[in-house]
Amino acid sequence: MSYDTDMLVWVSDLDEYINIDAISRNNEHEAEEEALEAELERLGDIALFSRKSISSRTIYSRGVGPEQWRWMKHRAETSLSQDNTPAEVEADFLNAIMTLARRYAVARYARLEDLSFSSAITATFPHGIRALLYQFMTGEQSLSDISCRNTIQKTLHYAASSSKLTAYDQVGLVQRSLHELAIDVGGANADQRLNKDGMRRILSLLRLHFSVRECQVQSVSELQEMNLRYKQARIATEGALDAERRVTGSKIRNWRMRSLHPLTFYFPYCVRNSLSRLISQVAECDISPEPNIATNELALIYCGIELMKRSAKEKADRSE
Repeated sequence: MSYDTDMLVWVSDLDEYINIDAISRNNEHEAEEEALEAELERLGDIALFSRKSISSRTIYSRGVGPEQWRWMKHRAETSLSQDNTPAEVEADFLNAIMTLARRYAVARYARLEDLSFSSAITATFPHGIRALLYQFMTGEQSLSDISCRNTIQKTLHYAASSSKLTAYDQVGLVQRSLHELAIDVGGANADQRLNKDGMRRILSLLRLHFSVRECQVQSVSELQEMNLRYKQARIATEGALDAERRVTGSKIRNWRMRSLHPLTFYFPYCVRNSLSRLISQVAECDISPEPNIATNELALIYCGIELMKRSAKEKADRSE
């Protein structure tokens, strides 16, 4: 760096010129370092769920300074009421992070399932998934009759009300209904003549729709129940897979296992880590979250997502 315009003063005792502006810059830098150190010291350790904490210095090392942390905490405070009961704090926190993480989860799900983002977002709405489903049915001769729509609408309603099933199994109800309708109208094996790629896409969109619905939890106990349903389904599927391996003696590829995850599986890591701490706190201590700690957790999630955006932008800039 050139300092050609800096002020130079001759100091006879040193027999050389002294750069006054450089000294001033060094002093300003030292003052800024001292101020930063004081800010980090003042913030100290930030309390999180399950009696965990994170130091302000750790957050700073990841790219979040004191000023940005205060702004994220202000955002969190405006999202969560500080006067609610513990149960209300729990519900507000879950609602806030589910709403925040949903769009990221949908985008990730769409990439993994080879779906367009627009169709994935559309599928998250009740009218949207019906429109997508009817669009698919219109393109299939054996499903295009208006009576088929009435039947499938009833099946959708029944599947949505079967809250004890995983999203994967709810999709199975709709898939079975589509196959039965195709056979009723088109005769034997008509279900085998349905467009395979179109069927794959609509079933994937249906699973996304039901996954979004089941994530609308109001308490940690509801979240744990959802996780348990998937855990039991994976155990059962893995057991059946092992039994089949023993019979055939060969490795079997099973797509069902890949589908046996709730929408939270696709959430950003910062959200998943926070949920894990919350579940641990309730399970181990049987204590609902305190407002100030829930605020810290939400602020930390905001920071994590901001860092994700920053990293994605830097990656995009490098690829240009």
